[in-house]
Amino acid sequence: MLKFNLHFSQYTLNNNYSGYIFTKSLNAVEVDIAISEDSETNDKLYTFVEKPNSRLNDKLIFIEQMFIDNISGIAVYSVPDLILLRANQKYLNFTYSNYNKEENSIGKPINEVITGFSGTPAEIICNSVLISQKASYIKEFEFDNITKGKTYWDSTQTPIFDNGKMKYILHTAVEVTNNVLKNQNIERQNEIIKHQNDSHIHEQAIKRRFEILRRVINTFDLPVVRLSCPDLKIISINKKALNVIKLIKPGFTTNTNIKNHTMKFLLGLLRTTEYDQSISGVLKEKKTKYLNKQHYIINGNELYFNIIFEPVLEVNGEIQEILILVIDVTPEIKSNLDMKQALKSQGEFLVNISHELKTPLNVIFATAQLFNVYCKSGSLDENKESIIKYIDSIKQNSYRLSKMINNIVDLSKIEAGYFKLNLSNNNIVKFVEDIVMSVTNFTDSKGLNIIFDTNTEEKIIACDPEKIERVVLNLISNAIKFSDAGNEILVSVTDKNEFVEISVIDNGIGIEKRYLDMIFDRFKQIDKSLSRNSEGTGIGLSLVKSIVELHGGTITVESEYGMGSKFTVSLPSGKVTKENRIYNNEVRGKDQSIQVELSDVYS
Repeated sequence: MLKFNLHFSQYTLNNNYSGYIFTKSLNAVEVDIAISEDSETNDKLYTFVEKPNSRLNDKLIFIEQMFIDNISGIAVYSVPDLILLRANQKYLNFTYSNYNKEENSIGKPINEVITGFSGTPAEIICNSVLISQKASYIKEFEFDNITKGKTYWDSTQTPIFDNGKMKYILHTAVEVTNNVLKNQNIERQNEIIKHQNDSHIHEQAIKRRFEILRRVINTFDLPVVRLSCPDLKIISINKKALNVIKLIKPGFTTNTNIKNHTMKFLLGLLRTTEYDQSISGVLKEKKTKYLNKQHYIINGNELYFNIIFEPVLEVNGEIQEILILVIDVTPEIKSNLDMKQALKSQGEFLVNISHELKTPLNVIFATAQLFNVYCKSGSLDENKESIIKYIDSIKQNSYRLSKMINNIVDLSKIEAGYFKLNLSNNNIVKFVEDIVMSVTNFTDSKGLNIIFDTNTEEKIIACDPEKIERVVLNLISNAIKFSDAGNEILVSVTDKNEFVEISVIDNGIGIEKRYLDMIFDRFKQIDKSLSRNSEGTGIGLSLVKSIVELHGGTITVESEYGMGSKFTVSLPSGKVTKENRIYNNEVRGKDQSIQVELSDVYS
């Protein structure tokens, strides 16, 4: 004899369905159902094929003992239609008399088995289990049974998965009527006592308030310490505070170790004077006190805290305890400090760039005034040699202005993500050598000896020639700035297989160690005392670093003050299949880019 939970009127021909049928002993069997039609009689034919390993008794062996013990109500429902597949008698007693027998309830949906299920919190929780696929717990669920009257149950609904998919819901119910009624009786007695004694009401209210406070404190994501009054001993701390204390005092590993201690052992964190002043203020004024932006070093880490001392008052207005709350404001403070430093650096940069712009403008303006005097006096021919000299000065200062403007614009483009590389495959060895050769006349005029060296004659890599030329010229310009007549500058290209190193080495004044970490920073400029009759905005090396990194490379510096510096650019050795040749590779000694990049180096 078979029993099944299917409504065949809902099914159509030539389709396959899944469902459950139940044997004579009411064991659930999951089956595939095929529906067809007899060609002679036009009757519908239903074919049931048992799914392999689908018998409920075999799949849920791990809960079999729970059914046998019959201590708690146990039931298994299918997902998602919530059909009762199996239940013990304890669970069936939970239902109305019509369904307290297996033959009447097995195969029925939950809203039939449990009358009044629809629209109740139980239905809402059951649906939440179907959606979240997580277990749910109902405490002291009230159920009104016709035969037993009003009863109370603790109920759990636990999803059971098969091959990663939720297949069943295990429903357990434990009757707790006696406990609930006992608790209700105790509550009624408490109410009577409260009405008889107002002072007892206040006392109970305070106790409940402090119990709630204790629970809330334990859930805080802030370190909290509770101090008793007036002896100022630790009542308890929450987990967050315990973690902080472990950093300071590893021996104090549990709340028990810390109870009844004073705060003295924590005064490595809370400074004695500030702590005493804050506590005294709370005790005297019964008001909240604050220690803001307190700076500490804990295990080598720089931290900032706001510390709050909060009094907890009794009904009579006296302080019962003091809460110490510690708020970590390190990210906020460090962000503000970084912002202040950035604003300061930008301010210094604006002052510096204003000076750098003003200097060539003054030269050009003064020259224009001088030309005006020559024109008015009719002495242009007489001062031809001076005019030629001044024209060269105008060109030199125009180059300086052009370099500064180009650097500022390019840095802005890089920051905004609009700075693009035009990559092509180039012999980096010859490229750098040509640049070095093009500046020899200039270095000779400065009394400097510039040398080019390489360990290979050819190395083809993908790069933007115009941008790499600016990088190399900028590094050579720096080497010239900080070198005296008679010094030597070495430019080398070294093939390192996976990458290529371009080094610029000088034996000039060098860079102090304290400046090495900042020379590539935007808006930073090394102390003016190092400028050695040279000009600069302090953004050249920042631009160099950005260009190198856009190529996928790196730049490093080694220097010893008084001994010289070494800048090393590493570029990857890869090539591009599609070249974008916009730049003229041929470097000439009088090329305008050289004039621009070396414009801030003058005698």
